[in-house]
Amino acid sequence: MPQFDPASFVSQLFWFGVVFTLLYFVVVRPTLPKVGKVIEARETQVAGDLDRAEAAKGAADALREQHEAAMKAAREAAQAAVAQARESAAKASEAQLKALNSRLEADADAAATTLAAARAAARASLEATVADLTSEAVAKLAGIAITPADVSAALAQN
Repeated sequence: MPQFDPASFVSQLFWFGVVFTLLYFVVVRPTLPKVGKVIEARETQVAGDLDRAEAAKGAADALREQHEAAMKAAREAAQAAVAQARESAAKASEAQLKALNSRLEADADAAATTLAAARAAARASLEATVADLTSEAVAKLAGIAITPADVSAALAQN
């Protein structure tokens, strides 16, 4: 390979230097100032954007503090309204409970009276049924004829 021949190193280095210098002055030299201007413009724009962002952050912080203060005031007002509503609901429920208790006591008294009458009627009916069934059972089992009145009299003695 000719590029690795040590005899041609000097000429290769010469042409490398010529081509590099030519490319430097033709391509890099005219574009370097333009790139520098673009970089400066970007730095200026970024600095302006950062300043505007700081100002916006300060405004946002002020708005957040105002919002938090308004939320705190609204929360306190809501808690006061809830406490007042609870108090009025407790008073109303207490009045309703008193009315309900008095009505329930009246209903319980009426139910107790009705229950006592029903028990008395049931006992009377039960005694008559027991007397009839007992007289029939004694007639079938022992073959003795007993009237229900006799059975009732016997049960009343015990």
